[in-house]
Amino acid sequence: MKSLKHRFLVGLSVSMAALGVFFAVLLSMNLRDQLVTDTEHKASLVLSQVEAVQAYVREVLRPSMYDLLPPDAFLLEAMSTSFVTRKVMSDHNALGDQFRYRRVAMGARNPDYEADAFERGVMARFAVDPDVTRIEEITQRNGEEVFVAARPVRFEPSCLRCHGDPADAPKALIERYGDTRGFWRHSGELFGLDMVTVPVAGALGQIKGKTMGFLSLFALGLAAFYLTLQVFFDRLVVVNLRRATDVLRRYFPKEVAETPKTAVPVAVEDEIEEIYAGIDAMASRLKEARENIEDHAQNLERKVADRTLELAREADERRSDVSLFVELLSILNFSQTRSELLGAALARVAGRFGASEAAYECEFSGGGSVTWPEGADVPPPPGNWRALLAAGELVLADHTALIPVRTTDVSRGLLRLYFPKDGPGPDPQAEDLYRAIGHQLGIALENLDAINSLLAQNTLLASIFDGISDPLALIDSASGIILANEPARELARALEDRPARPGETPRLPARLVGDPIHAADAGPDAPVATTVALDGGRSFAVARYPLASPSGHSRRFVVYARENTAERRMLEQLRQTEKLVAVGKLAAGLAHEINNPLGVIACYAELLRQSLVEPQALDDLAVIERHAVMAKKVLRDLLDFARPRPAKPGPCDIKALLSGLARIFDVQAQSRHSSLCLDVPEGIPLAKADAGALEQVLSNLLLNALDAVEPGQGRITLAAAAAEDGGQVSLTVADNGPGIPESDLSHIFDPFFTTKEAGRGTGLGLAVAFGLMRDMGGSIEARNNGGAVFTLTLPACHGPCQEDAP
Repeated sequence: MKSLKHRFLVGLSVSMAALGVFFAVLLSMNLRDQLVTDTEHKASLVLSQVEAVQAYVREVLRPSMYDLLPPDAFLLEAMSTSFVTRKVMSDHNALGDQFRYRRVAMGARNPDYEADAFERGVMARFAVDPDVTRIEEITQRNGEEVFVAARPVRFEPSCLRCHGDPADAPKALIERYGDTRGFWRHSGELFGLDMVTVPVAGALGQIKGKTMGFLSLFALGLAAFYLTLQVFFDRLVVVNLRRATDVLRRYFPKEVAETPKTAVPVAVEDEIEEIYAGIDAMASRLKEARENIEDHAQNLERKVADRTLELAREADERRSDVSLFVELLSILNFSQTRSELLGAALARVAGRFGASEAAYECEFSGGGSVTWPEGADVPPPPGNWRALLAAGELVLADHTALIPVRTTDVSRGLLRLYFPKDGPGPDPQAEDLYRAIGHQLGIALENLDAINSLLAQNTLLASIFDGISDPLALIDSASGIILANEPARELARALEDRPARPGETPRLPARLVGDPIHAADAGPDAPVATTVALDGGRSFAVARYPLASPSGHSRRFVVYARENTAERRMLEQLRQTEKLVAVGKLAAGLAHEINNPLGVIACYAELLRQSLVEPQALDDLAVIERHAVMAKKVLRDLLDFARPRPAKPGPCDIKALLSGLARIFDVQAQSRHSSLCLDVPEGIPLAKADAGALEQVLSNLLLNALDAVEPGQGRITLAAAAAEDGGQVSLTVADNGPGIPESDLSHIFDPFFTTKEAGRGTGLGLAVAFGLMRDMGGSIEARNNGGAVFTLTLPACHGPCQEDAP
């Protein structure tokens, strides 16, 4: 029995020997090719040298000799290409050990250069194929292995003088070779060849020696490799295979001892075959086990298919249950009343369980019941249904299911399902599902009640919110309106700096609500109350209440605004009246106490004037009289301020009054190179006012305006207008002077307050005007608009007042 190692090593030795022969042949061929390449190169160099010598003779030397010699003269040693070439190449390699050069011809003049049989054979190859210009090959010649390189030689026109008609040949050539050989040639005719023969027998012998040396070295290396591989094979392969065989014998003794059940018995020749035999026996046992497993798998597949069908049916039921719960949630979203919710829910629940009829009985008094189909004759609930509902008991009878509808701690009603008499009835295995349906329906009812309650509260709050007459708004941190009642929206539209762009959130102006983020004098969570005065005289009491906001969200504020323009004006008038009353009492006392001394001073001044004659004394007395008169004027103003004459109730023709004042003051305006404009519309109603008192007020204002404007550029406007409702008449005196300082606007109607230079005003004119307007039931206000603007407001004259008009 051949062992595995023996067969492996024999096969490997044969393979390596074949590989060595292959490399030897490859080496021999490579060396031979290299020899051919070197020899071709050497032969090409020789032929190139031959061609160069012949070209020199043909193109240079021969034409020069023709020029030097007589016409019939011919110098063979200098003018014959064949002679010169043979001579040069023979001298170059006299021994012939490197190469042998021959220039031969058929029918050559010199018999020594007549082509032999080998050379005629080469010429015949050139004659057969005129396109062949060179032959290079290794061949046998005279029993010697040589490399041959040959090229054909053909006659050219310049050669025909010596090789054409003998009559044309040089006489020296005829005398030397005669006129029979080498003549009558024509251009292009093949007559010979240049051949270089290189001996290669010695080089080929060297190649054979090198190849044999390589084979010897390879054989020695193969023997060493064989011995090394034998050692490693024993250690790495044979030992492990024997261990694998021992494992099979130890763990599968029966299978190893059995004869393999194969069609062709396998002889156990080595370790591999022994392992194969054991594996074959074990495979047969595995086949039997697989057949048993397949039989069991088929039975298992049937069981799995049956179970899969059962699970699919259960999954469909679960999907139906999930769909039912989703539909109940959807019904809640679209239902407005309990009847809508219960009607839709009963239809879905009855359809899911296959019930023919369904009913819901409300737990609360007066709740009523809902049936499906609508109007169906459903049996009444059992007498103890409230007790069942209180206990949360589920009842599944033959064709009836009583399901308590409840949330975690509140019972809401009883759901009844009635199944067809010929049907399967309620499913006892679905008790948890019935209870879940009842619980879900209870949650839906509870949510619906909560939503309805929330909507009712929201409606109530909205009605209260919109019913507030003062502006009320919910704003964000940028003063954008989130929610506002109609007065707040009207205020926002009235105060907006620019119309809101499409899609832009309307905003309350900052001059009304301030900065919602930073409170002025309170913490960020404290309410802020301020009074805001706007252009046009309107003012608002604004309260801002911050709302708590989750982290990361912008803050919100509730803004409540109450217009207090009328209150503010009333308070200002009240304060002004109190001032006037106090000053009036003081002025009356002062006038009484000072008037008598002034009378005495005036009387004695008059007496002194009658007795004095000196001019200087008279001038001093005039100063005393002038200042006494000024003091009396101040006292008279004080008395007028303290005891104003009663104002007449009217009526007063505003247009006539203003026209008369315009004519009077226009002269003074022209004298100061200023203009006075009158603007009174037609049809202005009569005013309920004392014409004299109103004239005094307007005259005072016009005099102040003339003092305020700059001469040459002054412009004063006296205008009147009626309110839209016709209840009031407003008069305006405006100038283009420097205006009134903002700090003085609140004090100009105070007694003795003046902005004029000392000695030019008493400070009582505007205070008297304020008192007169108050007594007439009107008002007077001042503001700046390109100068000072005074607005007088008086009630219009209607009814009995108008009948008293002249």
